[in-house]
Amino acid sequence: MPKLHILSPSSLAATIELTESLITIGRTPENSICIQDTNVSRRHGILVRDGDNYQLHDFKSSNGTFVNGEQIMAAKLKDGVSIRFGSVELRYESGLAKVAPLGATQADQKMLPTPPKGSSGKERGGMSKRMKPEYAAGTLQSGPVTFQPGSMAKPIAPPSPKTSE
Repeated sequence: MPKLHILSPSSLAATIELTESLITIGRTPENSICIQDTNVSRRHGILVRDGDNYQLHDFKSSNGTFVNGEQIMAAKLKDGVSIRFGSVELRYESGLAKVAPLGATQADQKMLPTPPKGSSGKERGGMSKRMKPEYAAGTLQSGPVTFQPGSMAKPIAPPSPKTSE
């Protein structure tokens, strides 16, 4: 299960399990995640479920939203990224299990050889690894996204093909 760990300031330290499809973040109590810090806007941003992970969208907040030190309007979150709302630092944990090879212990994993650069998996006697595109379904919007309370995000049906008679 995905989680947010509030790291600083230490007075706010907590772990929040992310279970909803839409999670609002801000300073006021009507947000799903309420961060009582003067550098966090009343309606700072929103987390939107995207498969097993989340996308983070900024609501044009006063002090900005940062992922791994870069200011964003929208970003797909990856396991271990650092998030900052104003002066509050968080870490995102995707909750996806990291699978080790069958029968391997953590000590064994450290000793696994790494292939030389430019070699393919077939040279090692294994299968070559194909990389999956990070976000193949489309691109994220670069502008702000506004959700009304109680609204649900719904997919838009593709246009129906025109038939000539």
